[in-house]
Amino acid sequence: MKHKSTFFIFTFAFCATIALQANDYVMLTPLDTAALPAIPNKDCGGNIVRSALDGNAMWQHTLKQLQREHFSDESVYKLMVKLYRNTHKHYVTFPVAYWSRTPQGDSLLVSGRVYLPKQRNLKGIVIANHYTMTSDVEVPSNMLSMESIFTMKGYAVIMPDYVGYGLSRNEVHPYLHWRSAAQTAVDMLNCMPDLLNYYGYSYPIDVVVAGYSQGGAVALGVARMIEENYDTPIVNKDAAPVWTIRKLYAGAGPYDPAATYDYCVEKDTMGSPAAIPLIVMGLGDAYELGFDLEDFFLEPLLSNYDEWIATKDFTVSQINDQMGSTCMSKLMTAESLNRNQPIAEMLYKVLAWNSNVGYDLQAPAYFFHSLDDDVVPLINSTNLMAQMSDEKYIRYDIGHYGSHMEASVPFMKHVYQDL
Repeated sequence: MKHKSTFFIFTFAFCATIALQANDYVMLTPLDTAALPAIPNKDCGGNIVRSALDGNAMWQHTLKQLQREHFSDESVYKLMVKLYRNTHKHYVTFPVAYWSRTPQGDSLLVSGRVYLPKQRNLKGIVIANHYTMTSDVEVPSNMLSMESIFTMKGYAVIMPDYVGYGLSRNEVHPYLHWRSAAQTAVDMLNCMPDLLNYYGYSYPIDVVVAGYSQGGAVALGVARMIEENYDTPIVNKDAAPVWTIRKLYAGAGPYDPAATYDYCVEKDTMGSPAAIPLIVMGLGDAYELGFDLEDFFLEPLLSNYDEWIATKDFTVSQINDQMGSTCMSKLMTAESLNRNQPIAEMLYKVLAWNSNVGYDLQAPAYFFHSLDDDVVPLINSTNLMAQMSDEKYIRYDIGHYGSHMEASVPFMKHVYQDL
């Protein structure tokens, strides 16, 4: 498969580039200080890079470059290599391991990545939640992320892999199960005081939460989990600190999974068809529903689920290409699309359980969605606006920002420049 081979060539080259930072996971619970890299306490400059990130030209050039190559996997990885070369002198990064929970509440060793600026006076901690990924080599512990640029503003950045990736890749990823993803983020956050104190960082207890696409929905879930549990530590009741949310940035998230599914069934289209097996089998596993592949999927997805999805060897774009259609009726059985059928009714029920629409958010927030989004229906943000309190500290930015992928660039620009 030539496309897959090309992807792995780029990925291998990129991973080799960043491997100089750390070869092994650093255990955070308890903190393995012997495995931690040294961080020189000095300002390495970076004013030229910061000036570029604070302007418009670099972002416009980045968007045009990605558009020119149709946001291919290779174009994204080339961008990451360029980003690394321009910024890596200003931070230290390493993959980490820590304890969290499965959707059923069992202890599970999970992973993620930490980015620490070399200056010791932190402006804060950014919890950056990644978008939909299906290949394990893409996840934060294995790959540099765009969110590393937040270190240039003086923030520590933490990025969980989520359950099902990195060290927990043998688990089914509970896609759109917001509590599971948020739990991995909050558990990682609760590990940070020991790490930051070891290095001598000063830091505030208010945090920034950000995410786009799947990460947008996770970000809202993280904010909710912190707000609902800020005075009750989640992992270790004797040691976990109290956190507050300085600001939430959520872009184009599937905040209302049931409404999203309804919309896609009605329109008979799924902008990113790879999401279909992720949703069905991910939530089915999370709630131990025992879903059978043949009850939901048609060919070629039915025969190729194990290779395309379960192996976690293929990217979203590769899976989309292999599935060959965006029509729901060509990918799923008639019974699974009919809400009067038991299996469809159960799927809708668990989708509804994972909505955060209507949650009374207390933190300042910025919600972003493009009117031209071709992957996450706008109904997610309109439902959010209709049911969330209309407060002065919540801003909705809904406009013509291009496709789902194109809009990710102005969203990231806004987050960086607003920090």
